[in-house]
Parts: sequence; structure tokens; C-alpha cells
Amino acid sequence: MKRSELFFNIAAIPTDIISLAIAGLISFYIRIRVLNRPIYYHLTLHSFALFCLAALPGVLLIFALFGLYNLRGTRQFYSEFRKIVAGVSFSLFIVILIFFFDQAIFPSRFILLSIWIGGILFVTLGRYALTLIQRIFLKHGYGLHKIVIIDGPKSDSSIINAYKNNPSLGYKIVVIMEESPSLLEELEKLYFSEPMAFEEILQANPYLDQDLNLQLVEFAKNKGLLFSFVPNLFDSQRNMIDLESVNGLPVIVLKNTPIEGWGKIEKRIFDIIVSFTALLISSPIFLIVAIAIKLDSKGKILYVAPRGGYHKDFTFYKFRTMYSNMSVGSEYGGEEAEVLRKKLWKVNARGGENGPFLKIKDDPRVTRIGRILRKTKLDEIPQFINVLKGDMSMVGPRAHVIDEVDRYRDKYRRLFSIRPGIFGLSQIAQLSWADLPFEEEVRLNTFYIENWSLPMDITILVKSFWNIFFGKKQREDY
Repeated sequence: MKRSELFFNIAAIPTDIISLAIAGLISFYIRIRVLNRPIYYHLTLHSFALFCLAALPGVLLIFALFGLYNLRGTRQFYSEFRKIVAGVSFSLFIVILIFFFDQAIFPSRFILLSIWIGGILFVTLGRYALTLIQRIFLKHGYGLHKIVIIDGPKSDSSIINAYKNNPSLGYKIVVIMEESPSLLEELEKLYFSEPMAFEEILQANPYLDQDLNLQLVEFAKNKGLLFSFVPNLFDSQRNMIDLESVNGLPVIVLKNTPIEGWGKIEKRIFDIIVSFTALLISSPIFLIVAIAIKLDSKGKILYVAPRGGYHKDFTFYKFRTMYSNMSVGSEYGGEEAEVLRKKLWKVNARGGENGPFLKIKDDPRVTRIGRILRKTKLDEIPQFINVLKGDMSMVGPRAHVIDEVDRYRDKYRRLFSIRPGIFGLSQIAQLSWADLPFEEEVRLNTFYIENWSLPMDITILVKSFWNIFFGKKQREDY
């Protein structure tokens, strides 16, 4: 989701609040000043405002249940109008059900009825204003999604023309590719031609060969792209499906992961809160560990190095657990450390010399303090900074060294479609299964990507901390 899309979707909430407030105030003054008919119970603006504030959270919740706050790229006004009418009407029904027969709580039935009319009117006007502003942005090229369209002899030309001729849909066509044996190679070449060359694929031919369809789905998943297609009997990949409409024609969207839309926002807010709290709590430990590292061996306290991440590599922080002259990096051991690392690949505990990444039992490069830090996971405290910066998440696939990532990045690119994490399902498994097979790690991380939820993140964190402090520790030193 583009930042502009996120802005307009979030802006809908205060817009609705302001619209409802205007409707309420106008209804109040019409009843009190214009009609000027007697009210059995005295109604002041203050008491009316308190009533509205009490009802507001419930109204917003009902709006959300009717889909008015579902994150999406562009707004279909007529569809949104129907939801507004339904949301305001149902809210009024609930209010009437609770308060209508008790005028001591709310004395004016007229105000309720006029708020219904005004609510529909002003919320609609507010949403329409947002839609107009967003369309202006889209016409000037801001917030457009870069899309590749797969064309063919039996493609639906009306959908392709809709994407071509209607920028208010929110798409910029990068290229229209014809169905061919080299289609995947062309997509791969285009994808690597520049960062974020395209973000979505629309497969517009409902009769495309099923094997090629599956390959396109796999390509999109591995690259973290949205995949849309014109449906026929396309029965595979049913998880995380959304149904959208383009000019009245159905288009099915296969999402890469539930960590999209509100899920992405929830996860990011959760990461910020937890990582900031963790940094505050661990700050005394940070100082103690820093002193211990300095007393144990020469060199820097932190080990700073690139790691493979979400769409791009990032600078990774952790406490140094190896002797400085044996740590890889120009600011540490340099060429000497690289030579030693290459020798250690021959005794790699996870797959030998051709394994996906390096895991050494009783690694001679690790310091005495380093072994303690690794067993207790205290070496990972500085990674909370990575989470605050947005390079990592509290929960996700493990972040690996660049030369290790290069060994499997192309084959398992889907692991890089979300942010790497300090904790995760594979990290939990490795606490008791030190030589966890790489294929098992991939399976666990893929399951996490496809089935993410905020409760799952909380469960993983609770279990991780429990295992670190109270769980049975592995005997081997890695």
C-alpha cells in the first residue's frame, strides 16, 4: 500500500467524525432555535455533546463492520455511498433501540431523525471530497501502483482498457506482456531492471495454461507482489483472496500475506511499542554487557554488518560475540577473517560446504562472553534499534549474512517479502533443535508468512521469552 493510500484511508476516520459532528450540531440548532417547540426535558448543548461523544465509538465501530475503513487503494464512490447509508441507518437503529423510549436520557426524537439525514449527507460529502482529492493526486502520478498486464488471444480487453484509460483506478501500466514461453524470463528481467520496477501483476487471460498460472502465482509470492487475475475455474491458491471490481467486472486478488493493509499497520505499531519498551527495560543490561565485552576482548562493543532484508539489505546491529580480528567486515578482521570463514565452511554443521548458511559447533571465533551472550540471546538486544528503525520486526524470518543469503535468495525469495525478525517460529525451534534443517526453517517461515496474525506474534514472543529464561538450554555451543 502506497503512503498516499494509507493517508487517505486513515484520513477517512477524522473526516467521518467531523462530518457526524456537523450533522449533530445542525440538528441540535434546528430543533432548539428554528422549531422552538417545547421539550419535556431540558436539553443543553453540553449534555447533547456528551451523548454524542458516548455514542461516537459505537458508530465508528459499526462503520468499520460495514467495511468503511477497509484499507484499499482507490475509492469506488457508489459502493461507498451504499455502505454509508447502511452504516448511518444501522447506527440510528441501535440508538433508537437503546434510548428512544427513555426521553430522560435523550429527549428529542427529531434530533435523532435529522442526524440520520444529516449524517448520510455530510459523511457522503466528506468521503466524496477525499475521493476527489485522491483522484487529483492519481492524475498527477502520485500514489499510482506499477502494474504489469499479461495479455493473450483470449484476454478480457475491457479490463485492460479500463486500466489504460482510467488513472483514477490508481494504476500505472509498466508494460503489457504477451503470453509466450519466455514470459517468466521477461518478468524476471524486468523485475531486476530497477528497484520496485513493478508491484502488481494482472493476468487478464482467463484461459491461460494452468501450469503457467501457477508459475506466475509463485513468481508473485516470491517477489512479494500482488497477483490479480480474471477468474474462470482458477482453483489453486485460495488463501488470502480478495474480490475487487473494475468497471463492474470481477477481478480476484491473491495477497502474498495477511501482513497487508491494516495488518501491516498493526504489526508496525506493535513493533514500535514492544521494541521501545524492550530498549528501556534492557538499558541497564546494555551497559553491563558493553563493559563485559570490553573487559573480555579488544575491539568494538557492537558488531555492525549488512544483512538480507525486506526488498533490500540493511545495516544490522548486535553485540560483538566473536574476537574482533576474526569477525567479518572491513572494520573488524577484514581479509584475515574472510579466509578463516571460508575454511570453516568445510566443517559447516548445517549442510557442509554447500549448505545454505554457516553454523559451526564450538566455533573458535566466539569469545567467552560471546558464548554466554549467544546462549542467553542477550547479543540480540541492539536489534531492537533495527526494529524501531523499521529494518526488522519483532517477529519474522531470521536475518542472515549477505553471502549466505546469496546462496538461497533466488530459490526462497518469498522469505524476503516481509521484514526479518528477532524472534520467530524457526528461532523458537532452534532453541531446542540447534541443527534445524534449512528446509524445515523455510517451511516454518512460510507458514508464518501465510498465516500471520497479531495474536500469533504475541504468542511467539511470550514463548520465546519463556524459553530463553526458563526453557531447557541446548548443550551444544554454536
